[in-house]
Amino acid sequence: MEESVEVRILGLTKNFDQIVAVDHMELNVPEGSIFGLLGPNGAGKSTTVRLLCTLLKPVEGTAEVADFDILQAPVKVREVTGVLPEEANHTLYPAMSAYGNLEYFGRLYGVSEEDLPGRIQELLEFMELWERKDDKAGELSTGNRQRLALCRALLHGPKVLLLDEPTAALDPVAAKRVRELILSLSQKSGQTFFINSHNLAEVQRICDRIAIIDEGRILLTGKTAELREKLQAQQEYRIRVAGDLSEAESVVKSADYVESVQSEVDSLLVVITDPIENNSRLMRTLLDAGVKIVEFAEEEATLEDLYLEVIKGGAS
Repeated sequence: MEESVEVRILGLTKNFDQIVAVDHMELNVPEGSIFGLLGPNGAGKSTTVRLLCTLLKPVEGTAEVADFDILQAPVKVREVTGVLPEEANHTLYPAMSAYGNLEYFGRLYGVSEEDLPGRIQELLEFMELWERKDDKAGELSTGNRQRLALCRALLHGPKVLLLDEPTAALDPVAAKRVRELILSLSQKSGQTFFINSHNLAEVQRICDRIAIIDEGRILLTGKTAELREKLQAQQEYRIRVAGDLSEAESVVKSADYVESVQSEVDSLLVVITDPIENNSRLMRTLLDAGVKIVEFAEEEATLEDLYLEVIKGGAS
């Protein structure tokens, strides 16, 4: 069965003078997915979100959000999207209370007067801000303002959430709660999330699909699980030793079935030909040489490996 596409990006391009921030981008984001746009600072992630939420106009191409074209129906796009922009905590009204901010934006979003109080309380309680509801937004900590801004983005129950570094200003506990909220909303409400991040660990935890962007160009895109599987083609093993690492490295390099060796502090990352056959041989060789092995284990492939490989390739 063909997937329903919630965000469709068609040749999207944006220049700032001579700088190409987004370069003929083509992307499809399926409905109900948690999509991560991953890239270094300055790669074009924030510009992409500003284009999708109609804060900027492209010089070429267009995009559709929940079937509404960003050029032909910008008001409709704003109605169906919730946006957490970069430095979102600076977009609140500092002299208004936390509750007052949400009440004001809820009315702008068209949330009914009947539903609005309950919706505000639900979000503030989840974000552990209910006890701070009467505090002025400008007096809240940076992390609490970020959480309040996320409440605002979720207030009207949008179909698509455009989140620019959603946990950037949060402590580990608050960041975990935000990730849990995103996963919960995706599973229960079928909302679609388009998340900008340079945080590899965060993307790996929650995103089911990713695209890697650099210098405004998409270098790679696909399902997170499938991309990680590609990394297993040349599996690495970590050999952690007690004592002189250089001695262990010398022994490992002398084995003709070892394809590569990389030294890291107290361990070696090793690629072995036919590991089922040769892992035990290498362990025996090391032990016979008097090397004390603390760990000999398969190294789990991560998005960091893929990210670095793709960015390096894109820059060459």
